Amino acid sequence: MKREPDWAALLRQDTPPAPDPAATGRTVELLRTLPPPRPTGWAFVWTQAGFIRKRMWALQFAILAGVLVLVAAGGGYRAYALPQYALCAAAAPLLLVANVQDLARVYHRGMLELELATRYSLPRVTAARLLVFGACDAVLLGILAAVGAVVSRSALEVVLLYCLTPFCCVSALCMGLLRWLRPAAFTRTALGVVAAVLGGLLLPVDWMQRWLYAPESRNFWVGVLALSVLALAWQTRRLLRGGMPTTL
Repeated sequence: MKREPDWAALLRQDTPPAPDPAATGRTVELLRTLPPPRPTGWAFVWTQAGFIRKRMWALQFAILAGVLVLVAAGGGYRAYALPQYALCAAAAPLLLVANVQDLARVYHRGMLELELATRYSLPRVTAARLLVFGACDAVLLGILAAVGAVVSRSALEVVLLYCLTPFCCVSALCMGLLRWLRPAAFTRTALGVVAAVLGGLLLPVDWMQRWLYAPESRNFWVGVLALSVLALAWQTRRLLRGGMPTTL
């Protein structure tokens, strides 16, 4: 009868050698040289926020501070608080002035080559920047609307309506222009759009302003806001799906 081998003795013979401390140290050093894992989710958005120029944030807060001073100094609570309504409505698109230049940088030729050489796609970088800009603008618009509501002695939702409608209109136009214009032309055109909206909200004669900001005209504002939000969502979707702009 064949004898069963001594498995325990065989295993003791094949015991692996003890780990080499020097080899362990070399492995640790190698792991330290490897790049960190790619951030995802909110970590990626936070990383992209760090690439936005600091003067963009400073310009936005400077615009907000200047407008708040004008709104607070408006005084004279005339019918429908016209001065405060008009200033709040006109100031909302001004917050985009700082955004358009930084957003156009993402599509600049040199910036595009740099970002396409990284591990992140251009649509993903653009989406992260848009999310950062949107969050910042939402906070600033909330502050503007709150101050405007207090000064004009109006309901907060009314002032928010007057702020969001021109803001969404201009944002939708800028999203559409960004897909077709070069950065320099886009910045000039976007500033022209903002100036045209400012003129339309501030320059009309008194009777037209009274109609524009009268309570019975708020259904008109609600309709324009709904169309603007739909247009903004559509243009943003096209921008993120379109990849590289055809003008480069």
